[in-house]
Amino acid sequence: MTASPRVACFGYVNPGRVFSVEQYPAANTGAYVTNKRPFIGADGSMAAQMLARWGLDAHLIGNALGNDDLGHDTLRRLGEMNVHTHIDLRQNLRTPDEVDISDRAGTRTFFVENNPAVWTSLIDADLSAIAGARMVYIDWYVGEAAVSAARLARDHQVSVYLNVEFSLAAPQQYRELIALATYVQSPMSDVHVQQEDPRAMAEALLSFGARTVFVTRGKYGSLAAIPGQIIDVPTSAVPVADTHGAGAVYSALAMYGLLHDWPVETIARVATFGATLKCTRHGLPEESVDEIMEQLRQQDARGAGR
Repeated sequence: MTASPRVACFGYVNPGRVFSVEQYPAANTGAYVTNKRPFIGADGSMAAQMLARWGLDAHLIGNALGNDDLGHDTLRRLGEMNVHTHIDLRQNLRTPDEVDISDRAGTRTFFVENNPAVWTSLIDADLSAIAGARMVYIDWYVGEAAVSAARLARDHQVSVYLNVEFSLAAPQQYRELIALATYVQSPMSDVHVQQEDPRAMAEALLSFGARTVFVTRGKYGSLAAIPGQIIDVPTSAVPVADTHGAGAVYSALAMYGLLHDWPVETIARVATFGATLKCTRHGLPEESVDEIMEQLRQQDARGAGR
C-alpha cells in the first residue's frame, strides 16, 4: 500500500469562534446571531485540517501557544482531526482567542488578540516536517518566518505552495518569497477585482518563476495560469452562509489536485467549486474529494441540460 504524501502547512495557528449574522450591524447597534461555531485558524491550519480529512499525511507547523486550557484544547482538537502538530505549549504565553463575524453579504470581520510574543514564536518553530514532504503550504503574512520555511523547502527540493496577497501596485513587495515558490495562490476581494486586472497579476506572478498560479476572485470565481495559458473559471451565485475558510478550502483542493497530477483546469474547477460550496454552509466541508467532484459533475449535467 502506497503511503499518503506528506504535506506540511506553515503559518499562524490560533483558535476562535465565528458568529454568523444576517447583516453586519452599524456602529452602536447590534445583530442577532444565527449560528456560532468554533474553529482553529488561520489559513494554513484550515488547509491542513482539510487535507487530513481527505487522507493525506498532514503536518501543521505553527507558532507556540500557551500552556493553558485553550492551548491544550487546540492541540487535542487538531489531533482528533488527524493533523500532526509541531506546536509548542509555553508557560510564558497565553493562547490568543479570535472572534469573527460573518454575514450573508459574504464579508467577514475578525477580532484577534494582538499577542506579539505568540506570533513571533513562529520564527523558532520546528521545521523538521518539511524535510521529506512532497509539498509545503506557506502563508505570506507571517513575515520573515515564511522566507525561512521556503528556503528550507527549496534546500530539500520540496514544492512550495504559497498563499500571497499580491498587487501590481507594489510588485516587488514579496518578490523574494514568490521566487521561492513553485505554486502561487493570490486572493482578490470583489473590490480588488475592480481595481486590478487578475490576468495581469497572474502573468506577473508567472514571470517571477511560479510554475502554476491561481488567482481567486470571490464571487467572480478564479483564474489558473501556466506559461502560455490562462484558464478562467467562473462560479455560480449561491446563498452565502459563511465565507470564513473558503480560501483555505481552495488551497487544500488545489494542493490535493497537484499532488495527484490533475490537469490544471480540473484543479481550478474543483477548487473553485469546493470553495463556493464552503460558502453555503457553516464550518469546513465534510465531503470527501470524490463527493465534491460528484457534486460538480451533477452541476455540470444540470447546466448542460438547460
